[in-house]
Amino acid sequence: MTDTRNSDETPWSRDELDETVRAEVTSISNTLREIDVHSRAFERRLGSVLTVNQTDLAAMEHLIQEGPLTPSELAIRLKVTTAASTLVVDRLVGLGHAERHPHPRDRRKIVVVPARASVNRAIDELMPVITGIGALAADLTPEQRATVETFLRGVAAVYRTAAAAPTPDD
Repeated sequence: MTDTRNSDETPWSRDELDETVRAEVTSISNTLREIDVHSRAFERRLGSVLTVNQTDLAAMEHLIQEGPLTPSELAIRLKVTTAASTLVVDRLVGLGHAERHPHPRDRRKIVVVPARASVNRAIDELMPVITGIGALAADLTPEQRATVETFLRGVAAVYRTAAAAPTPDD
C-alpha cells in the first residue's frame, strides 16, 4: 500500500487504512458509531421540537441538570463568551424556555432558570429514551451490567483523553 494521504490528486479510499486499523473496526465500534449517529439525530429532533438551536439546547440541558446559573456560569459551560451567553439567554427567555430571576445572594446578578413548561416538554421527549435504556439495563444480570459499565467507562475515558489532546494550533 502506498501512502497517498497527503496527495490532493487522489481521492481518499478506505483501503488506505492500515490493516490493523481496519481490523479494529468491529461490530462493537460499528454499534457505538450507530448510537452516536442516532443520539445526534435525537438531539436535533429535540431541538426542533423545542424550536431551539444546538447551543440553546445545550444551555437548557445545563440549566435542567445543574439548576439556576448566572449567564457567566452558563458561558463557561457552553465554552462561549459572556456576550454570546447573553444572546443565548435572550433567545431562551424570548421563546419562553427560561426566566431571569434575581440571584439569591448577590443582588447585582441574575440567574437563569429553565421554565417549568419547557422542562416538562423536554422530559416528555426524553422519557422514552430514559425508560427504554433503563429497561435494557434491568434485563442484564449483575455480571453483565458490571461488564457493560466497565466497557462504557473505558469508552468515555478514551473520548475524554482524545478531546483533551492538544490541537495542531496549540
